[in-house]
Amino acid sequence: MNDFGRTAFDDSAAVERSLDLAWELFGAQPTHPKVAELATQVLAVQPERSSVSLLLGNHREICGDAAEARRLYLQVAGRRDNQFINAARALRHLAFAEREHAEALRWAHTVLAEEQEDWDDWMELGSAQALCGEHEDGWRQIDEAVALCSRTAADDLPQALGKRAVYLLGSFAPPDRFVPAAEEAMRADAANSWVALLLGWSYLVQYRFDDAEELGLRLLREYPTEEQMQYLVTTTRTIKEVVEKAHDQDLGLEDIRRTGVIELAWRQLRDQLLGIDLASALAALDEVLPAELRATLRPGVSIADEPDADQVGSMAAEDLVAWHDGQQPGSGAAWGLAEPFRLLSAAEIIAMSAEIEADPEAHPDWPENEIWEQVMTDDAGAYLVLVAFGALVKRRPGHPDEPVAASMADWLWDRVADFGGPDPRPAPRKAEESPARR
Repeated sequence: MNDFGRTAFDDSAAVERSLDLAWELFGAQPTHPKVAELATQVLAVQPERSSVSLLLGNHREICGDAAEARRLYLQVAGRRDNQFINAARALRHLAFAEREHAEALRWAHTVLAEEQEDWDDWMELGSAQALCGEHEDGWRQIDEAVALCSRTAADDLPQALGKRAVYLLGSFAPPDRFVPAAEEAMRADAANSWVALLLGWSYLVQYRFDDAEELGLRLLREYPTEEQMQYLVTTTRTIKEVVEKAHDQDLGLEDIRRTGVIELAWRQLRDQLLGIDLASALAALDEVLPAELRATLRPGVSIADEPDADQVGSMAAEDLVAWHDGQQPGSGAAWGLAEPFRLLSAAEIIAMSAEIEADPEAHPDWPENEIWEQVMTDDAGAYLVLVAFGALVKRRPGHPDEPVAASMADWLWDRVADFGGPDPRPAPRKAEESPARR
């Protein structure tokens, strides 16, 4: 910039105009490169202007540059000026977005050391507590934030109720805790379709099939092209038909409950929405696989056109063989665990299932009337098997099943963490903590 241009820009009115334009553009198109250009121009002549650094940090965060956003937020926080609390809130928000739960909790406490009147700050604290494993304290804090909102900012109450429902779901609150919160959120804001969808699935987990169908049909009338709404209604009706047929065969709800099919579907949907599902775990694992382990894995395959493809289970095995179609025999030690389990190939799963089906009496550890899906073997007669509710267990001939992990996705996330990758999962509730993580 030449001297004339610099002089013109140094004019305070020109600075304010540029800043106003940057904020206006950020509000309309937060990723527009002109936002950074204008903010940088202002900082060139007024580097101490913390609000502009925060604007630039917000822009960089939305553009996906978390490292630069964090640098800018920390720079402002380090000044301890009148923008400190906003910098702390920005750092809290970034930590949540990056699934750095302990960091989010630290900044949540920092914010509240400065300001205690905003209900949203207290709700963010509760969410961070719950995500870090302080479940009951966190959920109680979230409830108290809603109560504070009703006293101090009644117009925000629908927003607070919706946020509570989302945060309860995100921290693995059980359906009997989530459902009343979601119902209250829906009464306050019937247009909150995301909460309504999750409420419908929660009704299914509570075996309230008529309520789930009624809510699903209402959502489908409002959003007729939304696949998730269609899926809720279709699934509900399918389950109702299964229940009716089971009743005709003298099978009750308890028999269906024992399979855990509905609970598994709910958890898979929840995990998908939170980005911690099986597919996400496999993608994250790909980023951190040690070279010696990768070398043992076969290329993935699609089993869609394979004969007897239905023998490869849909809980996890189908996704695993699509990722890598098993491992070389005897290579299980490459995972670095005490027991050398390796992935089974689709052909091995199909052959084993056919063998069991042909002579069930010779395979008493694989009962016909139970759900099971073998996924790994130690090549010495033991297997890792998915059973009811999606739990992963170790199965050895003549021994009771031994718990290994809450799900295949959990087992894989444990490996991601072992190999130095980020673990985005909320801390598990004590009753649900997988043995592999104790």
